[in-house]
Amino acid sequence: MAKEKFNWKSLFVNDGEQKSTASKPEEKIDFPEEPIAASTKFPETKRATSQQQVNTSSVDNSVLNSVIEMYESGFESLNLPGYDFYEFFKAIKAVGSNDPNVYKMAFTMAQSVDTKVTKDSLLDGANFYIKEINDVHENYHSKGNAKKEEFESSLLHQKKTLSEEVSELEKQILQLQTQASDKKNQLNALENGTSTEMTDIEQKITANDIAKTKILEIITTVADGIKINL
Repeated sequence: MAKEKFNWKSLFVNDGEQKSTASKPEEKIDFPEEPIAASTKFPETKRATSQQQVNTSSVDNSVLNSVIEMYESGFESLNLPGYDFYEFFKAIKAVGSNDPNVYKMAFTMAQSVDTKVTKDSLLDGANFYIKEINDVHENYHSKGNAKKEEFESSLLHQKKTLSEEVSELEKQILQLQTQASDKKNQLNALENGTSTEMTDIEQKITANDIAKTKILEIITTVADGIKINL
């Protein structure tokens, strides 16, 4: 039975380069073909050891499959040369049945491979694998929650910063709109005042022309009278 810890790639963070762990080739055990009741088929979906029901409907299949493969690979990496619970598990799973006769035949075949295999040794191995998987799960669960909290904290900070910037820009926009309104009022007042002043100037220019013409007409008339009458 294996005595080493899991050496899996990190689920949430990159823990660096992994050490390669050679796994023992699966020992195939052939069982006699016997009819197996449908109710005793090996469960396709494994239950968690804590018996906790997990809702998988919210998890993307590609993500779920990759993590399941990671756990299966880690499970396999624990196995060391020799016959232990891992080989027994693989034999049962290969048949695909929980029928008691299958377990008995698998146990008989296991003892034929290694006489040291006992019920207790298999249960000890199962407990070892269960503990290792639970330890790895707890480790990744803690890392995942830490990563989630870090992300949420960063997101909250970004939202706060952006909200403050938006508020400041809106304040500046309001100030600019007020300034623009004041300038428009000044422009309108200037245009109205210019129109009145321009009219006054133009009238004075016209009056100047008229006054000049009239005074010159009188002067010219007197000058002509002098020429004619004297």
